[in-house]
Amino acid sequence: MNKIVLEDSLNEINLGNESKYIIIPKDNASAKFNILDNSNTNIVQINKDSINIKYDFKVLNNSNVCIDIFDYARSINSKINIYIDGENSNVTLNISSISEYENEYEINVYHNNKNTISNTVVHGVTNKNGKILVTNNGYIKKGCIKSKLSQDNKIITMDENNSKIQPNLYIDEYDIEASHGAYIGKFDFDTIFYLESRGLSEKESYNLLIKGFLLGNFYKYESLSEDLIDIINKYWR
Repeated sequence: MNKIVLEDSLNEINLGNESKYIIIPKDNASAKFNILDNSNTNIVQINKDSINIKYDFKVLNNSNVCIDIFDYARSINSKINIYIDGENSNVTLNISSISEYENEYEINVYHNNKNTISNTVVHGVTNKNGKILVTNNGYIKKGCIKSKLSQDNKIITMDENNSKIQPNLYIDEYDIEASHGAYIGKFDFDTIFYLESRGLSEKESYNLLIKGFLLGNFYKYESLSEDLIDIINKYWR
């Protein structure tokens, strides 16, 4: 996996071909990523330190991009802009977040060409008095026919519920598909009961559900998945 170390206040980086990258931000991170034509790119970032992030992704033609972010710092302030400028491009953004204080996310996805697809998934779990604030904005401008936009925003609250989700769709074209969802609450009681009936304790049941909820997109990174399992075990053993 190729490393991208963001040490300066502003970085502009070109990514192309079939590659996997891990982003390592230093202090406050600001970067512009240009995803070149005909790319198949995976980007992953693990945040263990409190940080402010501002990323712009510009995606050109016929490209598939998957961005996976795992946050477990005390405080995260993240703004991610995705501009799908090329035809026939597909972008997936997955954010998994553990919060014991405050994690705040602003996501803006702009469909600027036809036959484009975006999927944004924000899954968070709060612990103690933590809260997660999500603003997820999706835009499809007029003329971007046959485009598809999907949002999946879910926050599981283990203690107090101080979280907030704002899913917004701004659509100027009819010949498209767009959907969004938002959920804040607990794990389903019937699911916990079922796991306990199969011999798991309550703690083991929650641990299993949290791993599945947060790590579903990260098992493909074999070198990182075991570390992420250990992180979750520290919170919910």
